[in-house]
Amino acid sequence: MLNRDAVMRRAVVACVLSVAWAVLAGLVSVVAGLMTGALALVAFGLDSVIDGSASAVLVWRLRTERRASVAADTAARVERVAAKAVGVAMIAAAVYVVVQGIRVLAAGTATRIVPVALVLLSVSVLVLPGLGLIKLRLARGLGSTALRGDGVLSAAGAALALIALAGAGAQAWWGWWWANPVAAVLIAAFLIREGIKTLRVPDTTQ
Repeated sequence: MLNRDAVMRRAVVACVLSVAWAVLAGLVSVVAGLMTGALALVAFGLDSVIDGSASAVLVWRLRTERRASVAADTAARVERVAAKAVGVAMIAAAVYVVVQGIRVLAAGTATRIVPVALVLLSVSVLVLPGLGLIKLRLARGLGSTALRGDGVLSAAGAALALIALAGAGAQAWWGWWWANPVAAVLIAAFLIREGIKTLRVPDTTQ
């Protein structure tokens, strides 16, 4: 069985991978989605960017705890700050998706997705579920609400990537232009619930 320091090292690696993937897939998807008006693609890219930002916060949080000079109350305080940052990020992403989803549904406009985005989405469906599960497993070992929230963001990114692909297919084959924004809004509702749960991390420093 791995000790806490070994689990934290693995968690740092997982978070660094999230940051790298966010820079690649997230930014490209946001730009492509904004250019084509594809809500699910924007939602996926935004989730990826926020996931990468949250992962960067988690790297700071984990490295802070690993320092031998850091007291237990300081580590708990850092965990609470990281959890709040992740929770706020999740809710911010969800609110954006809901607002844009309503806008797209009201306008009744169809969207298109560029080929490079389809490739990134396909790879994300393969990569992000495993990365999310790894974070969730490590979060249980560390008792970290912040890392759990980051894992949920990675899993949500995989779901949004799959939704964007399915939406593109449904629109191309059956003309279901509304499938993409409706599914994205459902994922947003899940993110809001998980974001609130993450924000409720107890203060153990008092």
